[in-house]
Amino acid sequence: MSHPAPVTERDFRMPEFRDAKPEDYERRADGKIVRKDRWETSVMSIASSMGANLRSGFECEDLVEAVQDLVDRAAAAGIHPREIK
Repeated sequence: MSHPAPVTERDFRMPEFRDAKPEDYERRADGKIVRKDRWETSVMSIASSMGANLRSGFECEDLVEAVQDLVDRAAAAGIHPREIK
């Protein structure tokens, strides 16, 4: 039994790009298609994980210092930063 909706070009797109706007993406040096705002999105995610208040803002330098402090404390405890959960 076939589905009532006709097959469209959109049906052949990868789910992560289905409704994406091409102007929001770029091709990385290795050829992978990635979001242009991936660095900003990643920094915001790290800031949130570190307890920064995203609504009131934060300085990148403060975030870097907080992450470095976490890494230093982990190293002093004999824990590799990637082992921190």
